Amino acid sequence: MHCNPKQLTTRLTIAFVASTLVFASGCQQSLFQNPLHSAAIFKSEPSFEELLANSTLPQSSNASTTERLAALSGEPVLNNKPLTESTGSETQLASSNSSVSSGTDSSPIPNPVVDSRNNKISIVQNQTMVVRGQSPGFGYQDDSKVVQAGGGTGSEDSGKVKQTAFQFPEFGTPDRNTIPGNGLNSPNIGSPNELNPLIQPHERGGNASFPQDYTQLNSADLDVYVTETQTGRINFGGAYNSDNGIVGQFTIDEKNFDITRWPRNFREILDGTAWRGAGQTFRLELVPGANLQRYLVSFSEPYLFGTDYSFSSSAYLFERAYFDWDEHRLGGRFALGRRLTPDLSISAGVRLESVKIDNPRVNTSTVLNESLGSSNLFLGNVGLVRDTRDSSFQATEGSYLSMTYSQAFGDYSYARGDLDYRRYKLMYERPDGSGRHTVSFGTKLGFSGSSTPIFENYYAGGFSTLRGFDFRGAAPLDGGVRVGGEFQWLNSVEYMFPMTADDMIKGVVFCDFGTVEDGIELNKENFRVAPGFGFRVSMPGAGIGAPLAFDFAFPVSTADGDDEKVFSFYLGVLR
Repeated sequence: MHCNPKQLTTRLTIAFVASTLVFASGCQQSLFQNPLHSAAIFKSEPSFEELLANSTLPQSSNASTTERLAALSGEPVLNNKPLTESTGSETQLASSNSSVSSGTDSSPIPNPVVDSRNNKISIVQNQTMVVRGQSPGFGYQDDSKVVQAGGGTGSEDSGKVKQTAFQFPEFGTPDRNTIPGNGLNSPNIGSPNELNPLIQPHERGGNASFPQDYTQLNSADLDVYVTETQTGRINFGGAYNSDNGIVGQFTIDEKNFDITRWPRNFREILDGTAWRGAGQTFRLELVPGANLQRYLVSFSEPYLFGTDYSFSSSAYLFERAYFDWDEHRLGGRFALGRRLTPDLSISAGVRLESVKIDNPRVNTSTVLNESLGSSNLFLGNVGLVRDTRDSSFQATEGSYLSMTYSQAFGDYSYARGDLDYRRYKLMYERPDGSGRHTVSFGTKLGFSGSSTPIFENYYAGGFSTLRGFDFRGAAPLDGGVRVGGEFQWLNSVEYMFPMTADDMIKGVVFCDFGTVEDGIELNKENFRVAPGFGFRVSMPGAGIGAPLAFDFAFPVSTADGDDEKVFSFYLGVLR
């Protein structure tokens, strides 16, 4: 028979394709075998509904891989026996009133319950309804122990349908059959963020492992993906208040610091992965000003070695030009604490400082003259803090209590005790939680020994202590110099209420009262009282953290030599 080259090429192509198809139908791996063999090649792909219906046929926990494959192909079998029986024109699935043998047990099989939207599986005693993409405990002797949401495994649950709402991956082990899937393995095993795009998470065929036996625990792994909030800030700004004057401010503040994660390259510094990730706190603060300079670096570990203990440390340089002298401090603090409850913590620490007092305004005060020059101040302290406030700025409910005992040693030796208590009572709020009216009370009580140096004495006056008086303007005098006292009792009662619907502007009515004394005593002639009113303006959108404060106080009881000041304020801007 003669053929032209074109006809010969065509015939050879047809023969090659046919032989390839026949060979492929008989040489499939066991994972892809199908009872229809070569006929399955010419069969159209089943629809998702058909595949889901086939995959929900009852399967025993002891069913082999071949039996499961047969079930997925539309010919379900259990222990080498068909699970379906043809009766006339309809195929009837074994229902809850019929029994099917599974190993040595015989239990009813109810109608399948499938929720494809939530990818749930149904488990009834030793029978499992298989949903594509799920792994309901294949390979275990008793599937009734598979984790079941909303029910137990006791006899009282016999015959009841229970559903699980989670997935877990499948893999082949000597005692666990490999479950059929799409045949594509997940790359990057162990990396949950890098799965094969052709495989749904934990779909059959994706090789992975889980750390615990879910047949024994009433729990399941959850993949939770979260985005970390902003934990670090770099601020440029300034502040102006009636106590410190005008100062600039540069701050680096990181609340998710990691002191051990040093950068391996410059890129890790730029993308923010260097020195981050351990939940530690780092702060660098530079505050230059005309009357005040403060430079500080601090570090804290809230869970030292994974325990409830905390550790904090700081180093600082502080300089302040007071009216009567100039003060320079160089030192550091170290503290170890433990959180007893979410609201209660205790701590112990030490403060080490080198202090220099110079440039006195006058030399008429014996107390000031004795403190001139350099000295070393060391203080050990223990403290307790309980804080239930809803906010550190403009709290509206809760309370704050701090108690500290200190012992000084070095060039000075004295004992000191301090108590700070504040209570906030919510009087009224709108149904949405805004428009809060709050009454608050605060008191500060302090005692210090007779050997306390002038730079550690108590002082009052200014917006943070007694409004209506100049900064440190309500303190004992010696030779015309404010030398402070060894005892203080300062109090404030305040009522805060909203003045605008958005709570941006609030009004306050207050009364500050108390005293600072040379010794531990209360003298009626030194007791100060100053009622007043003020405003609080919150502008977080403008980069202002703490609210702006404007207060007007009018002293009605003063001591001789007090410096009065009606208006006090605080302005701060951060970027």
